[in-house]
Amino acid sequence: MVIRIRDLVSGANTSEEGEIVFRRLSSELSRQKAGVVVSFEGVQTTSSSFVNVAFVDLLNSFSYADLKKRLRVIDSTRQINNMIKTRLARTSDMVA
Repeated sequence: MVIRIRDLVSGANTSEEGEIVFRRLSSELSRQKAGVVVSFEGVQTTSSSFVNVAFVDLLNSFSYADLKKRLRVIDSTRQINNMIKTRLARTSDMVA
């Protein structure tokens, strides 16, 4: 299953956009045992508010280890990759 950010929202900048992506990711991760691929094709930057809502909030339902196994990000920039990875890791350390 590939979820394309641009198919859901016009950008990756606001918490409102993050909420839309979060709902889709959460739903697909609940249904798809193999995992989900997220494509940032056409998206050059993201904000921390978007990442916090779209990705970090997934830690309320899924473990960090599970997300690392089942969530893959493609077609993204180094900035986007680093922000998602760093925020997930930091938050999971705080919860553990």
